[in-house]
Amino acid sequence: MSHITPGHVRVFQAVRSQLYDNITLTSCFIDGERGVAIVMVDDCGEGKVAVMPLFVAITPNMKLTFPGEGESDGGGGGPKNPREAFKANKDATRPSPQ
Repeated sequence: MSHITPGHVRVFQAVRSQLYDNITLTSCFIDGERGVAIVMVDDCGEGKVAVMPLFVAITPNMKLTFPGEGESDGGGGGPKNPREAFKANKDATRPSPQ
């Protein structure tokens, strides 16, 4: 079962596309906690902008569950420094031997 809608897919594609220059990272509050969101900003006339949140970063008190998987502990996984992240990404994209 998937909760992904066609709208989620379109937004994800927009985030990955170089055609959109109105997508940015911004500070926000999520359920009263400090957070970060990826948002789309559009001019809506008369010196006003519309901000549409696309994705939010996980906050320490969020509990995520994935079908068939265990719960998250609020983040903290993955490489802790850029060098580790680079090596992990490099290893993941290296072609397999023939």
